This record gives sequence, C-alpha cells and structure tokens, in this order.
Amino acid sequence: MSDINISDINFYYPKVANAALSGINLHLKSGQCLGLIGPNGSGKSTLLSILSGLLTPTTGTLSFAQNSNLSLIKFIQQQVALVPQEYAFYPQLSVSQNLRYFASLCGIKAKQQKEQVALVLQQCQLVQVGKQLASTLSGGYKRRLNLAIGLLKKPSILYLDEPTVGVDPSSRAAIITLLTELKQQGTTIIYTSHLLTEVQQICDQIIMLNRGQATQLELSQGQKVLSMTVEHTAINKWQDRFTSLGLEFNLQASQFELTLDSYTALLPILDLIKQCPEPLQDLHYAATSLTQHYLNHMEQNDPSEH
Repeated sequence: MSDINISDINFYYPKVANAALSGINLHLKSGQCLGLIGPNGSGKSTLLSILSGLLTPTTGTLSFAQNSNLSLIKFIQQQVALVPQEYAFYPQLSVSQNLRYFASLCGIKAKQQKEQVALVLQQCQLVQVGKQLASTLSGGYKRRLNLAIGLLKKPSILYLDEPTVGVDPSSRAAIITLLTELKQQGTTIIYTSHLLTEVQQICDQIIMLNRGQATQLELSQGQKVLSMTVEHTAINKWQDRFTSLGLEFNLQASQFELTLDSYTALLPILDLIKQCPEPLQDLHYAATSLTQHYLNHMEQNDPSEH
C-alpha cells in the first residue's frame, strides 16, 4: 500500500506573515495520480517539499500507509522519489554513468545495480543514448534521464514537477505512456504541470492551489459546454429565449456559454436556432476542459489579475 494522507497542513516561512499553505487536506489511494496545478507561487513546490520530507509543516500531519517498523523519514527515503523540474544529473557523465552513480546513492546492492540500470534505460527509452554524455542530450532525452534516475529505487510513490516542460511531442508521449503504465502497476503519483491537457489525461484527482489554499476540481465526464456567439442586436432576444427554457447561462460580450448535463438538453436549443431568423456568428459544443475550469476558477477568485 502507498496511500498518502494529509490532514490540515499549514506552513509559514520565517518572517513571512501569510501562510504558504493553509488548511491542506488530501487522501490519495495507492495507484492513483493526483494533478497539482496552480499559478507560480501558489504553494506547489512547498507542498512537494513537505511530502518529500524536506520541510516540516508548521501544523498538521502527513502520513503514508507504510510498514509499521519504518519511521516516516525512512519510508520516504526508501519508497518515495522526487523528479524535479531542474535537471538533476551530472552533464559531464554519460547517461549510463549517471544512472550507475545514482543507483549507488540509493543503496542498491552492486549485484542489482546493473539489472536496475538496464531496466530504467528500457523503461525511459534511453538504451540508444546510454553511452552519450548527458550534456549532449536533447531536451526530451534529458527529461527522460531525470525520470529514469527517479525510478532507480522502484519507488511506490513518485512526485513529478513539470516532467514534460520543453520537450518534443515524441518524448512527451513516451513519458505519459510510462506514467500510465506505472499507475497500472500500483505506483502512486503526484504530478505538477502547467500543461493542463496532460493533467486531465492521466490524473484521477485534480487539486488547484492558489495563494496557499487548495480547491478540488471536479470534472464531470457527462458535462458539455455550448458556446454560441450572436449578433450584438440579438443579445436581448437570446437572453429571453434561454430564460423561457429555464436555462442558466454566462454572457461575455456577444458570447453565451451554457453548461449542459446531456445531449438531450441540447435539443430544445437546436430547435430554437432553427426557428430564429438571426444568424449565428459561431457555435461550439464540446466537453468541459480542465483549462476552462482553471480559467473560470482564477477569474472568480482573482478578478484583479485577469
């Protein structure tokens, strides 16, 4: 088991009045992936540091479903890996040399090091560049090497900080595929990224941090959004039509947005469109995206910044 439990964690940096984290609660089951999103300075790195044992919360508790004979720090050392956004390897060493060096730091026995290095080379599709100096790798291969180092000790819990930033589509696809496989094998993952399409693709839960406070974003697979842009002179008429159908809508400039629970809810609107003489300028119907949830949340909570 590799569950993660966070209960009412608060954290203050010295001589800073505002909390970096405030009232954070989280339960993540073994084999799940949590997406951690939010603007820069929202507290993501602070939370990852606490989860990694690098910082101690001011108040609150962190626990893992762990072997009872291991202390929290020992469990983190043995079972938790953090893959940072910064490159965490030696550029003057080859890919294989880096992996052998970090395998020794992880305490992997000499007899097992060769086997484990070969495994992560294959997992991260690095076999063909194993003898190449790390400094000469492309951005995509450097990201894969960062990830491979994190996988050396076969962690049951894996933290990833922007693991695909600046990489080519092929490397991004390889990393996402590997993370999906790790989830299926029972690895618990916390994943931070500004690429929200990736977060929506692989994460089971999504937490948004903003000014140290956490909000869980629920993405209903059944919900769809209808966006409809009308001529300015027809705005009042469409407001009346939607109100008569009992539909709630958002209006910005000349664009209406309606969140619908099912396709059948779209049918009376299509009938209205057929009957009305005013032409539409644009019509779009699609699943609610995490990007839209994120932007809506930011607009509601930080209107001065947008």
